Amino acid sequence: MPPLWDRAFRERFYTRWGRESAVISATTRRVEYPDYTQLLSIKMMTGGREDYFVDGRRVCVDDDTYLILNAGRRYASRIDAMHPAHSFSVFFPPGLAEEVQDSLARSTEALLADPAGDGRHSIEFDERLREHDTTVTPVLRHIQQAVDVGVGDAGWIEEQLHFLLGRMLRLENRQRRARELIPSTKPATRRELYRRIGLGVTFIHTHFSEPISLKDMARASHLSPFHFLRTFKALHGVTPSTYLSRKRTGAAVRLISEAKWTLTEIAELVGFGSRTTLFRHLRASRNM
Repeated sequence: MPPLWDRAFRERFYTRWGRESAVISATTRRVEYPDYTQLLSIKMMTGGREDYFVDGRRVCVDDDTYLILNAGRRYASRIDAMHPAHSFSVFFPPGLAEEVQDSLARSTEALLADPAGDGRHSIEFDERLREHDTTVTPVLRHIQQAVDVGVGDAGWIEEQLHFLLGRMLRLENRQRRARELIPSTKPATRRELYRRIGLGVTFIHTHFSEPISLKDMARASHLSPFHFLRTFKALHGVTPSTYLSRKRTGAAVRLISEAKWTLTEIAELVGFGSRTTLFRHLRASRNM
């Protein structure tokens, strides 16, 4: 991690931080970054958790998820892990998302006639935790692996940022079409409900190890429990409790593979509470 404890380095670091593109790939047990206004970025973690503090909320990125935060967003972050965890973040230069979106949206003829394009609209991604997928995650991991072994130079990384943003924008457009599954006649209502369900999904991924109820999830989404339950099921095809159990089961399987804790300890760590409940959910996941 950048040694912000070093005053000389810190002064040089903050003259550029938040103003130009960057890639951070590092393994650490503990680090804390203060509140800062940043560029458009995407973050993931391997082998641990990183907490981001955004708009008074804690958003936890772990092995299952990645997070996109828009340009101009102010936030802090912290890692406090039992063993070294790998943090990976990509910060995009200003205007690149709009450039890529313009290339995706316009026809080949229009791009040939006017490569630069006029009247580009600013891009706003949905800021919620997203489960790893086959669209964005492979490019993200490819960049991380190349950076970690030192084979990617500045030109290569610039190309990869274009590819990565293209995948991010395609996925964002695909997920926006998923709003049509929400039972409402007004597009503005569907957009707002999609955003609020995203808050609930983020809450589940962040607080899954705690005893949380349907009422807690609905409160995080600023919806009534029934409205949250109905809309969540329409979007995700499962109920919130099933989604929560799936998250806990996946976390338990990772801990079991590490062979560092007893099953009773693992049940407590992932929020199941008892070894019996853990066994039941592990058995159910194998039969799916």
